[in-house]
Amino acid sequence: MAQRAYTNPDLNQTPATPFDMGNGFVNASSALNPGLIFESTYEDYMSFLCGINGSIPIVFNHTGQNCQLYNSTVTAADLNLPSITIARLNRSQTVGRSLTNIAGNESYRVDWTAPFGVSMNVTPAHFFIAMGEKQVLNITFNAMTNDSTASFGRIGLVGNGGHNLNIPLSVIVKLY
Repeated sequence: MAQRAYTNPDLNQTPATPFDMGNGFVNASSALNPGLIFESTYEDYMSFLCGINGSIPIVFNHTGQNCQLYNSTVTAADLNLPSITIARLNRSQTVGRSLTNIAGNESYRVDWTAPFGVSMNVTPAHFFIAMGEKQVLNITFNAMTNDSTASFGRIGLVGNGGHNLNIPLSVIVKLY
């Protein structure tokens, strides 16, 4: 159960969601050899921040950077993070995730569980990646229902060299 209010916490509980639970425990040994990583740059984050409506003076105040230097069309779903959140899925949306192999050569199998009310496809479903190479996963989400609450899924990557990666998904489906 998750607490939803600070007043009367015992009376303000609802079933916990992945937003409340997180993505599990950190395995410190595995963290030393993750296999694949998601790389994001300062420019990626600046492009995202500069694209938020009304943020230009705030970004300049905190960073001294002019937003005109950045592509401000990057959305939160476009950031190369190890999770995907789509706050308003309208019909269909494709997002990409770029993975960099920092381990030895390895083949990966990709499987997924779609969030409720969403059909999805991930390509490629299998890939080989050499050390130092990059692989882009394209994830297409298709709305099947209309709902105002988040639903959750996951993408799992299982490597033949023992590396496993989990990408949590959260989607709110809004058909317009």
